Amino acid sequence: MESDSLSPKISDVAHAAGVSIATVSRVIHNSGAVSEETRTRVQEVVEHLGYQSRRSPKKPTSEKTVLLLSGDVVNPFFAEIIRGMQEEANLQGSVLNIIQISTDHEQLIRAAGRLSATGVVLTGASPFPELLAWREENNIPLVVINYRINQPRISCITVDFRDAYARATRHLTNLGHTRIGYVDVNGSSEISQARLQGHMDALTEADIPFHKELYTSIPAETHVYGGFRAASNLLALPPIEHPTAILAFNDLFALGIMHAAQAHGLRVPEDISVVGCDDIPMAAHANPPLTTIGQPKYRIGKLAVSTLLQMCEDSPGQMGSFTLMESPLIIRESTSLCHTD
Repeated sequence: MESDSLSPKISDVAHAAGVSIATVSRVIHNSGAVSEETRTRVQEVVEHLGYQSRRSPKKPTSEKTVLLLSGDVVNPFFAEIIRGMQEEANLQGSVLNIIQISTDHEQLIRAAGRLSATGVVLTGASPFPELLAWREENNIPLVVINYRINQPRISCITVDFRDAYARATRHLTNLGHTRIGYVDVNGSSEISQARLQGHMDALTEADIPFHKELYTSIPAETHVYGGFRAASNLLALPPIEHPTAILAFNDLFALGIMHAAQAHGLRVPEDISVVGCDDIPMAAHANPPLTTIGQPKYRIGKLAVSTLLQMCEDSPGQMGSFTLMESPLIIRESTSLCHTD
């Protein structure tokens, strides 16, 4: 029998076709933008080399290792997901390892490979090409939280953020707010685009224009301080242009926004309403308690691990699942009727 080490790898296909590993992965899964000329060349190389996805031997149940790739281990939102994952891993006799995602994806994948993971959970970042190529090369199941991707052996657990932010904005417009600030996260990720679109949907529904001067974006890692600076910039506008409410990308931004409002001599919610997202534990204990979009973080973590371990038992070519979680608007004391319009 021919040694498995002599079987062609996805890297061999990429080299022979003169393209990247990520491009080969996109052709194999028919996903992403690839020119017809490149697609044909890759397919010919695949056929010529006889490339097939490698199947990693299954480990005994007692040795299953779940690898979590997390984009942010500081935000309490992710801490709650990790808590759910750890409990489910313990219940199923599995080991949970955690790696924080860095900008050096190649180094990250090398570190992941050394851990010999049975499966991977990704949260706080979109699926990047190096991860998808490595997963394909080793036939490792992947669960992605709050991003959508349609490939075999990949399952998605997400919230309908467009609907959630439309409901949050509708809550504010129903309270009479027409100048609503929006503090977004930098970049144009699927999550940020969905949230902003939901906000704009509700404004259109209420026949309220989207005021570009009330929109600002900040780096995710700036957390509470970033929210404070963003709100300070909005409140530096002429008084007639001030927002009467601000909707934030997450609760940490929202907490900074409330601090900035109070530093400017404004009362929350009498002078300005604030809405966050995630319902982290401290949101209910803010001053005043924060109105926010909830996510079942702990249950998402447990579901991610149970889904991943089930995928380890499925046939290699089986498509993953898609689970839509609830996102209730939790109304607390940081929002009230608009008194300044």
